[in-house]
Amino acid sequence: MKTRLFILTPFLLLQVILAQSFDPQEQNVPMRLKDCIDAALMRNPVVQASRARVDAAVSRADEVKSAFFPQIRFSGRVAQLSDVPEFSITLPFVGTQTLFPSITRNYSARLSLQQNVFSGFRLAKSAEAAEFQQTATEHEFVRDKEDLVLNVVTAYWNLYRARRVEGVLAQSVGQVSVHATDVENFKKQGMATDLDLLKVQTQLSEIRVKHIEAQSNVRLSTMALNILAGIPLQTRVIPADEPVIRDDSTGSLGLERVMQAARERRAEVASVRARRDVAEASVGVAQGGWYPQVVLSANYDYARPNQRVIPPKDAWEKSWDVGLSLQWSIWDWFATAKQTAQAKAGLSQAEATLQQVSDAVALDAAQNYFRLVEAKEKINVATLGLKQAEESYRITSEKFKLGLTSNTELLDAELALLQARLTETHSAVEYAIQIQRLERSIGATSR
Repeated sequence: MKTRLFILTPFLLLQVILAQSFDPQEQNVPMRLKDCIDAALMRNPVVQASRARVDAAVSRADEVKSAFFPQIRFSGRVAQLSDVPEFSITLPFVGTQTLFPSITRNYSARLSLQQNVFSGFRLAKSAEAAEFQQTATEHEFVRDKEDLVLNVVTAYWNLYRARRVEGVLAQSVGQVSVHATDVENFKKQGMATDLDLLKVQTQLSEIRVKHIEAQSNVRLSTMALNILAGIPLQTRVIPADEPVIRDDSTGSLGLERVMQAARERRAEVASVRARRDVAEASVGVAQGGWYPQVVLSANYDYARPNQRVIPPKDAWEKSWDVGLSLQWSIWDWFATAKQTAQAKAGLSQAEATLQQVSDAVALDAAQNYFRLVEAKEKINVATLGLKQAEESYRITSEKFKLGLTSNTELLDAELALLQARLTETHSAVEYAIQIQRLERSIGATSR
């Protein structure tokens, strides 16, 4: 079963993992970064909730637009009335005639149609506001996805770093263990002291403690990634990608272009801009109170008795009517003016928020730009430092075996090599994460 799993593509492999249970102590699951991102975008509850908000906003916009079209309603009524005296008259040569008989059972059915003819532009502005609200929600959905992608990328490379650190410490434990064995042999030959052996054993103990901590960090980092990607917590995900050090085109844009791209492309700015448009449309909705409201209505009645038929008869009769109604608020004690003032104040607040968010994303992009440049420089220094530490350890180790250098110098060389390996790992991972942060800060990760 293991062989079949490992020959599958990573994303299909994830499907098999989620569908079948297995012992996490017996099976590692290599996954690429892209497949972790795809799984998170499909399963993460934050994105699912954000997608639901978009669906709600779309439905709300469609609901508002429905007011532009004729509204057709049907109503029916059945009633039992109390008996009342009939109204009759007596005419010569005709006799007694009943004009208003007592009809105790009433039945009626009405089909009504209403069409807004003029609403003081309220409907049009309300529709605009709903569309802008939908646009804002869609941009927020993009923002949530971008945040999730960044979180997944960060968790993925943090897991990669945790496993690399654990491996580096395991390698260091092996090296220092060999050193301890050599010192113990030298001690038996009288070429080393108890203090020399104690120093090595102390250093070995400290590295083993760090190795235990690193193993725990691997487990926690794995669970953090699994939660984001919607993978069972006990799945032992193994990062299959390696950090790629490249001349990044995003980082080579230059500071001014990076800041400009952030102002133009960030989903946060687009969302706040759309909400500013919502506030502007709301001003038009409030100002609609100054205009008359005109409605076209038509009704078709089928009733027994029909109130328009005189004298009333206990029989089904039909009738219809068509008309225009106008309603105009002549004096409302400045209610419309106050509503308009509130809407304009909301618009001013939205414009100030837009400027604030635009400046914030530009600053964020600038910070990530400089951090990327810094991370790139650290990689070069760390790589050179690792080569120097490896060579220093090799030379010192050979000299120690020949008795040409002290135990302390070899311990120093081992510590320097361990630190150089850790620094190189940290710098490579920070560079990979910082690439994603810069792309996120200029809106280059929209999916």
